[in-house]
Amino acid sequence: MSDEALVEALFQARRKGLAPPELADPELIPAERDLRKALELQLAVLERLLASGERLGGWKVGHTSGSRRGMMGKEFRPFGYILDGRIMRSGDTLRHDRITSCFIEPELCVVLGAPLRGEDVDPMTARDAVRAVAPAFELNEARLQPGAGHPAILADGLSNWGIVVGDEVPVRSNLTSTTVELWRDGELVATRTPGDSMDDPFLSLSRLCALLHQYGRGLEPGQRVITGSFCNETVEGPGNWRAVFSGVGEVAVRFS
Repeated sequence: MSDEALVEALFQARRKGLAPPELADPELIPAERDLRKALELQLAVLERLLASGERLGGWKVGHTSGSRRGMMGKEFRPFGYILDGRIMRSGDTLRHDRITSCFIEPELCVVLGAPLRGEDVDPMTARDAVRAVAPAFELNEARLQPGAGHPAILADGLSNWGIVVGDEVPVRSNLTSTTVELWRDGELVATRTPGDSMDDPFLSLSRLCALLHQYGRGLEPGQRVITGSFCNETVEGPGNWRAVFSGVGEVAVRFS
């Protein structure tokens, strides 16, 4: 399949919520084309979406925590784009069947207050460009069929469907000491304090800048960046989800 055909298939998958079975073939986007080529395809899909009327709302930094940390390379932290139309407010309701095989992750969201670009952005500079932090959920969608390789997952935007964002609070230095409690229908599902098992969010932001720079891109004021999953749960049906982040606040979403 040509690059053009791949981009069209991934574009349609993003719009419809399901990719054709052939995209799960690990030989379709083989590893020898390398992960960075897969990011080129992802950005080409983003351009198709922008041309169709979508707007870019921000980015996710992947593989920054837990067992998936650095799984595609010790220092490699891939990105995925977040569409502005898929940024929900805390308390919003979504139909459960709107997202294919949804899984939910509590994450911290940093909000840019100034442009941030370049391959040499350090964590302190990244922190200075952040205007606020907010509690958030990432909503992921399993668009690809089982068996898809890492390059296909990258090209598909790291499975992002969208995010739910709570109220913004002032920036603080040590975000890895944040504890999150995840609740489903009033029942505590998980409690996590990532500590050293999660990259510092401002380091993640600096890495994102360096990687975007390789593609002639950067971060803009107002964009939101989610920086790493505290835990991961499958959304199996209707229900109410809430995450409480110590010192930051809480975020909630309802699936009907």
